[in-house]
Amino acid sequence: MIRKHALAATMAIIGTATAASALQQSMSFGENWSYGGSDGPDAWSTVAPACGAGMQSPIVISGTEPAVMHRLETLYNVTPVATQNAANTVQQNYEQGSLLRVGPKVFILKEFHFHTPAEHRVLEQTFPMEIQFTHQALNGEMAIVSVLVREGRANQAAEELLPNLPIEPGQGINLPNVKINARDFMPQEKDYYRYMGSLSHPPCTPGVNWYVLKTPIEFSADQIKLIQGIVGTNNRPVQPRDNRIILDAQTQ
Repeated sequence: MIRKHALAATMAIIGTATAASALQQSMSFGENWSYGGSDGPDAWSTVAPACGAGMQSPIVISGTEPAVMHRLETLYNVTPVATQNAANTVQQNYEQGSLLRVGPKVFILKEFHFHTPAEHRVLEQTFPMEIQFTHQALNGEMAIVSVLVREGRANQAAEELLPNLPIEPGQGINLPNVKINARDFMPQEKDYYRYMGSLSHPPCTPGVNWYVLKTPIEFSADQIKLIQGIVGTNNRPVQPRDNRIILDAQTQ
């Protein structure tokens, strides 16, 4: 049976009060955790206790339930290249004014960043890369749109961004005359899987709305290799499902 989108509203949204500062907090953890060694994912809870709690991300997308839900409206603007090497990833920071609308909810796009290989798996299918678009509402509620990337043709939009990715941790590059649009790093078709999770890195803030797009985009092998050469292996292992409902959105 297809559930109405109201079901999503009944799913527990945990930690909204702490989400307001989550983006700033994640940067402060940059020197105290990594994706390998003694300060890898198994040790994250020592610097960020929420990482050891339940309802974490990423997860394996499987056993989904169909539900009638709102479509994702990506009302993104063109923005200058403003990249930052945040030690464990590289991200493109976004100017104010770009919005994600999901029915009555509106979230502001803050940044997008890269994981190699991908963090989420769909029906046990793995991908070489994932791009995560981090949004925050005025009340602090967070939403992340996940775009899975497979190897294929070169991504033309990435040609403006990739040469300007900073290599050194803490380095930033700002190019006011070079413009990109985050929407160009997403598929045209935005059907999605929806679940409640967390930031997938310290501080592992809970109460995050995850929208994992069903349709992957393509990057060439060389483009993926370039990004991986900068960020290394930066995917958190998949986390327990914890009896969460994963919705297969039938958009309206």
